[in-house]
Amino acid sequence: MIESHELCDGYTTWDGAYVLGALAREDRREYEEHLAGCEHCRTAVSKLAGLPGLLSLVDGDTALSIAAQEDPPETVPPPPTDLLPRLADQARKRERRRRFWSLGGALTAAAAAVAIAVPVTATVAAREPVAVQQVVAEGALRPEAETPITATFKLIAVNGETRVDMRCAYPPADYEYYWKLELWVVRADGTQSKLSEWTAEPGEVYTPDGTTSAEPAEVKAVQVRNASGKVLLAANL
Repeated sequence: MIESHELCDGYTTWDGAYVLGALAREDRREYEEHLAGCEHCRTAVSKLAGLPGLLSLVDGDTALSIAAQEDPPETVPPPPTDLLPRLADQARKRERRRRFWSLGGALTAAAAAVAIAVPVTATVAAREPVAVQQVVAEGALRPEAETPITATFKLIAVNGETRVDMRCAYPPADYEYYWKLELWVVRADGTQSKLSEWTAEPGEVYTPDGTTSAEPAEVKAVQVRNASGKVLLAANL
Protein backbone atom coordinates (compact mmCIF):
# COMPACT_ATOMS: atom_id res chain seq x y z
CA MET A 1 0.00 0.00 0.00
CA ILE A 2 1.31 3.40 -0.84
CA GLU A 3 1.24 5.90 2.03
CA SER A 4 -0.53 9.18 1.21
CA HIS A 5 2.60 11.23 1.86
CA GLU A 6 4.42 9.24 -0.81
CA LEU A 7 2.14 10.89 -3.35
CA CYS A 8 3.63 14.27 -2.39
CA ASP A 9 6.87 13.87 -4.31
CA GLY A 10 7.62 17.27 -5.78
CA TYR A 11 5.09 19.08 -3.56
CA THR A 12 6.52 18.57 -0.06
CA THR A 13 8.01 22.07 0.04
CA TRP A 14 5.13 23.90 -1.60
CA ASP A 15 2.92 24.28 1.47
CA GLY A 16 4.71 27.31 2.95
CA ALA A 17 4.95 29.14 -0.38
CA TYR A 18 1.27 28.41 -1.03
CA VAL A 19 0.15 29.80 2.33
CA LEU A 20 2.27 32.92 1.88
CA GLY A 21 1.00 33.49 -1.67
CA ALA A 22 4.47 33.10 -3.18
CA LEU A 23 3.57 30.53 -5.84
CA ALA A 24 3.20 31.57 -9.46
CA ARG A 25 -0.30 31.38 -10.91
CA GLU A 26 0.34 28.15 -12.81
CA ASP A 27 2.09 26.52 -9.82
CA ARG A 28 -0.72 27.60 -7.49
CA ARG A 29 -3.33 26.04 -9.76
CA GLU A 30 -1.30 22.83 -10.03
CA TYR A 31 -0.84 22.65 -6.24
CA GLU A 32 -4.54 23.21 -5.60
CA GLU A 33 -5.34 20.32 -7.95
CA HIS A 34 -2.86 18.23 -5.95
CA LEU A 35 -4.45 19.29 -2.64
CA ALA A 36 -7.81 17.98 -3.80
CA GLY A 37 -6.42 14.42 -3.68
CA CYS A 38 -3.73 14.63 -1.00
CA GLU A 39 -4.79 14.62 2.64
CA HIS A 40 -1.17 14.85 3.79
CA CYS A 41 -0.60 18.19 2.02
CA ARG A 42 -3.99 19.52 3.11
CA THR A 43 -2.98 18.83 6.71
CA ALA A 44 0.35 20.58 6.20
CA VAL A 45 -1.36 23.62 4.73
CA SER A 46 -3.88 23.77 7.57
CA LYS A 47 -1.05 23.77 10.13
CA LEU A 48 0.49 26.82 8.40
CA ALA A 49 -2.79 28.70 7.91
CA GLY A 50 -2.07 31.11 10.77
CA LEU A 51 1.43 31.93 9.61
CA PRO A 52 0.57 35.04 7.52
CA GLY A 53 -1.28 36.57 10.46
CA LEU A 54 1.65 36.00 12.82
CA LEU A 55 4.15 37.39 10.32
CA SER A 56 2.04 40.51 9.90
CA LEU A 57 2.65 41.28 13.58
CA VAL A 58 6.42 41.53 13.07
CA ASP A 59 7.43 45.17 12.59
CA GLY A 60 9.51 46.21 9.61
CA ASP A 61 12.70 46.94 11.52
CA THR A 62 12.74 43.50 13.11
CA ALA A 63 12.10 41.80 9.78
CA LEU A 64 14.94 43.74 8.13
CA SER A 65 17.36 42.96 10.94
CA ILE A 66 16.59 39.25 10.65
CA ALA A 67 17.00 39.33 6.88
CA ALA A 68 20.34 41.11 7.24
CA GLN A 69 21.86 38.29 9.28
CA GLU A 70 24.39 36.41 7.17
CA ASP A 71 24.50 33.24 9.27
CA PRO A 72 21.71 31.92 11.45
CA PRO A 73 22.60 31.31 15.09
CA GLU A 74 23.78 27.82 15.92
CA THR A 75 21.27 27.47 18.68
CA VAL A 76 17.82 28.93 18.72
CA PRO A 77 16.34 29.59 22.14
CA PRO A 78 12.81 28.31 22.67
CA PRO A 79 10.09 30.92 22.31
CA PRO A 80 8.70 32.38 25.55
CA THR A 81 5.63 30.62 26.82
CA ASP A 82 3.55 33.80 26.62
CA LEU A 83 4.46 34.54 22.97
CA LEU A 84 1.08 33.71 21.46
CA PRO A 85 -0.94 35.59 24.13
CA ARG A 86 1.31 38.63 23.65
CA LEU A 87 0.94 38.47 19.89
CA ALA A 88 -2.84 38.13 20.22
CA ASP A 89 -2.96 41.10 22.60
CA GLN A 90 -0.88 43.21 20.21
CA ALA A 91 -3.19 42.24 17.37
CA ARG A 92 -6.27 43.36 19.35
CA LYS A 93 -4.64 46.67 20.25
CA ARG A 94 -3.63 47.24 16.61
CA GLU A 95 -7.19 46.51 15.47
CA ARG A 96 -8.60 49.00 18.00
CA ARG A 97 -6.16 51.68 16.81
CA ARG A 98 -7.06 50.94 13.19
CA ARG A 99 -10.76 51.34 13.92
CA PHE A 100 -10.15 54.54 15.89
CA TRP A 101 -8.14 56.14 13.11
CA SER A 102 -10.61 54.94 10.49
CA LEU A 103 -13.45 56.58 12.40
CA GLY A 104 -11.37 59.70 12.97
CA GLY A 105 -10.54 59.87 9.27
CA ALA A 106 -14.20 59.51 8.33
CA LEU A 107 -15.23 62.28 10.74
CA THR A 108 -12.47 64.52 9.46
CA ALA A 109 -13.51 63.90 5.86
CA ALA A 110 -17.15 64.64 6.71
CA ALA A 111 -16.18 67.87 8.45
CA ALA A 112 -14.06 68.89 5.49
CA ALA A 113 -16.92 68.14 3.12
CA VAL A 114 -19.26 70.34 5.18
CA ALA A 115 -16.66 73.10 5.34
CA ILE A 116 -16.30 73.01 1.57
CA ALA A 117 -20.00 72.63 0.82
CA VAL A 118 -21.13 75.59 2.92
CA PRO A 119 -19.18 78.31 1.09
CA VAL A 120 -19.85 76.68 -2.28
CA THR A 121 -23.59 76.58 -1.60
CA ALA A 122 -23.51 80.15 -0.39
CA THR A 123 -21.66 81.22 -3.52
CA VAL A 124 -24.11 79.45 -5.82
CA ALA A 125 -27.06 80.93 -3.98
CA ALA A 126 -25.54 84.38 -4.19
CA ARG A 127 -24.93 84.08 -7.93
CA GLU A 128 -28.31 82.54 -8.78
CA PRO A 129 -30.25 85.10 -10.84
CA VAL A 130 -33.40 86.45 -9.28
CA ALA A 131 -36.44 86.09 -11.54
CA VAL A 132 -37.95 89.51 -12.29
CA GLN A 133 -41.66 89.10 -12.99
CA GLN A 134 -44.10 91.72 -14.23
CA VAL A 135 -47.73 91.33 -15.29
CA VAL A 136 -48.00 93.12 -18.63
CA ALA A 137 -51.54 92.08 -19.63
CA GLU A 138 -54.54 90.29 -18.17
CA GLY A 139 -58.20 89.80 -18.80
CA ALA A 140 -60.88 87.38 -20.00
CA LEU A 141 -60.76 85.19 -23.09
CA ARG A 142 -63.73 85.73 -25.38
CA PRO A 143 -65.62 82.80 -26.95
CA GLU A 144 -64.70 82.12 -30.58
CA ALA A 145 -67.18 79.23 -30.79
CA GLU A 146 -70.13 77.98 -28.79
CA THR A 147 -68.67 76.72 -25.52
CA PRO A 148 -69.64 76.70 -21.82
CA ILE A 149 -66.01 77.25 -20.80
CA THR A 150 -64.94 80.51 -19.16
CA ALA A 151 -61.31 81.54 -18.82
CA THR A 152 -59.06 84.40 -17.75
CA PHE A 153 -55.35 84.92 -18.38
CA LYS A 154 -52.29 86.81 -17.24
CA LEU A 155 -49.33 87.65 -19.47
CA ILE A 156 -46.19 87.84 -17.30
CA ALA A 157 -42.74 89.03 -18.38
CA VAL A 158 -40.00 86.87 -16.79
CA ASN A 159 -36.36 87.70 -17.62
CA GLY A 160 -36.98 88.39 -21.30
CA GLU A 161 -39.49 85.55 -21.78
CA THR A 162 -43.26 85.41 -21.41
CA ARG A 163 -45.29 83.17 -19.13
CA VAL A 164 -49.03 82.71 -19.60
CA ASP A 165 -51.11 81.85 -16.53
CA MET A 166 -54.71 80.80 -17.09
CA ARG A 167 -57.79 79.93 -15.05
CA CYS A 168 -60.37 77.82 -16.87
CA ALA A 169 -63.73 76.82 -15.37
CA TYR A 170 -66.02 74.09 -16.66
CA PRO A 171 -69.73 73.95 -15.74
CA PRO A 172 -71.24 70.97 -13.93
CA ALA A 173 -73.35 68.60 -16.02
CA ASP A 174 -75.69 65.67 -15.60
CA TYR A 175 -73.38 63.63 -17.78
CA GLU A 176 -69.66 63.02 -17.83
CA TYR A 177 -67.50 64.64 -20.44
CA TYR A 178 -63.76 64.79 -20.96
CA TRP A 179 -62.45 67.58 -23.14
CA LYS A 180 -58.84 67.64 -24.19
CA LEU A 181 -57.83 71.29 -24.41
CA GLU A 182 -54.64 73.16 -25.29
CA LEU A 183 -53.12 76.57 -24.51
CA TRP A 184 -51.60 78.36 -27.53
CA VAL A 185 -49.94 81.71 -28.16
CA VAL A 186 -49.63 83.44 -31.53
CA ARG A 187 -46.77 85.86 -32.22
CA ALA A 188 -46.88 88.97 -34.34
CA ASP A 189 -45.00 87.18 -37.15
CA GLY A 190 -47.62 84.42 -37.22
CA THR A 191 -45.58 81.83 -35.29
CA GLN A 192 -47.82 79.60 -33.15
CA SER A 193 -46.70 77.71 -30.04
CA LYS A 194 -48.52 75.23 -27.81
CA LEU A 195 -47.62 75.88 -24.19
CA SER A 196 -49.80 73.38 -22.31
CA GLU A 197 -52.51 70.74 -22.63
CA TRP A 198 -54.97 69.19 -20.17
CA THR A 199 -58.20 67.20 -19.90
CA ALA A 200 -61.26 69.01 -18.55
CA GLU A 201 -64.04 67.40 -16.52
CA PRO A 202 -67.43 68.84 -15.48
CA GLY A 203 -67.46 71.15 -12.47
CA GLU A 204 -63.66 71.47 -12.35
CA VAL A 205 -61.34 74.51 -12.41
CA TYR A 206 -57.93 74.23 -14.06
CA THR A 207 -54.97 76.59 -13.97
CA PRO A 208 -52.72 75.66 -16.91
CA ASP A 209 -49.63 77.72 -17.64
CA GLY A 210 -46.69 77.77 -20.00
CA THR A 211 -43.70 79.84 -21.07
CA THR A 212 -42.63 81.04 -24.50
CA SER A 213 -39.27 82.49 -25.48
CA ALA A 214 -41.05 85.42 -27.13
CA GLU A 215 -41.03 88.78 -25.38
CA PRO A 216 -44.44 90.06 -24.24
CA ALA A 217 -44.58 92.64 -27.04
CA GLU A 218 -44.29 89.82 -29.60
CA VAL A 219 -47.35 87.93 -28.27
CA LYS A 220 -50.47 88.97 -30.19
CA ALA A 221 -53.01 86.33 -29.10
CA VAL A 222 -53.68 83.81 -26.33
CA GLN A 223 -55.98 80.94 -27.31
CA VAL A 224 -57.70 77.85 -25.93
CA ARG A 225 -58.13 75.15 -28.57
CA ASN A 226 -59.70 71.71 -28.58
CA ALA A 227 -57.86 68.55 -29.61
CA SER A 228 -58.79 69.03 -33.27
CA GLY A 229 -57.24 72.54 -33.31
CA LYS A 230 -60.44 74.58 -33.24
CA VAL A 231 -60.14 77.87 -31.33
CA LEU A 232 -62.75 77.96 -28.53
CA LEU A 233 -61.58 81.03 -26.59
CA ALA A 234 -59.13 83.81 -27.46
CA ALA A 235 -57.70 87.10 -26.25
CA ASN A 236 -56.18 89.35 -28.91
CA LEU A 237 -53.51 91.74 -27.63
